[in-house]
Amino acid sequence: MSFAADRSSQSALTQLAAKLAHFRHLISAVLLQDMRSRFGASYLGYLIAIAWPLTHMGFITAAYFLRTQVAPVGDSPTMFVATGVVPYILCFYPARTMALAIAQNRQLLNIPVLKPFHILLTRCVLEILNAMVVLALFLFVLYMFDVDIMPNDLVEAAKAIGAAVFLGIGLGFLNVILTAIFGPFFMTFFVLVMIGLYLMSGVFIPTWMMPEQMREYAIYNPLLNVVEWLRSAYYTSYDAELINKPLVLYVAGICLALGLVGERYVRGRFFR
Repeated sequence: MSFAADRSSQSALTQLAAKLAHFRHLISAVLLQDMRSRFGASYLGYLIAIAWPLTHMGFITAAYFLRTQVAPVGDSPTMFVATGVVPYILCFYPARTMALAIAQNRQLLNIPVLKPFHILLTRCVLEILNAMVVLALFLFVLYMFDVDIMPNDLVEAAKAIGAAVFLGIGLGFLNVILTAIFGPFFMTFFVLVMIGLYLMSGVFIPTWMMPEQMREYAIYNPLLNVVEWLRSAYYTSYDAELINKPLVLYVAGICLALGLVGERYVRGRFFR
């Protein structure tokens, strides 16, 4: 009995390993195809995709530095605005580009073994990698301009960056479903909403400098809480205990769950 049980257990593990290997090869193939369909066959396309968010970050940072010589917090106006714009960009771009994943790879759905989930998962992996590359290049550029990029609490800074990307991915999964239902015009609405959240996220002024009426609503903005989260890793004047970190994680998790559940329901109707 023991020998038969061992054989059965080994067989189950072998089958599981084979399924995991097949899934890994499938995701790798879809990832390469997604990169080709989105960036083209040359590296230039990928560089352009990286340059967009990087330029966005650089433009906002440079404009703030030219306009403001004294930071509301800390000694560096560049670092102050950078800690505000980084969470926004790392959230906005994955959320926007994930919504286009199915439309840009619809031909792959003609392959019976592939499902919309495979395309969304590969786009998710690609967006996480892109976010890390953009962040690394942005910090490198700041370092070359003699800006102190090291936070007081490196672990907390990493958590805040991870939360920003997680929020972007969660919104991205939900955007896929809402775009499929309401059409491409939904993305215009999403961009306008994100601009509104951005303006109320404390990128340019700390929370305590906002008008009281604005602050009452702004504290429920997940982007603001991510910005405050990252700044708490850089500035000791920020009380990390007052930041609503669960709000960020709940919003991201709920959006991700709704996106995954919605994908199952709209797959046959919209993803053809």
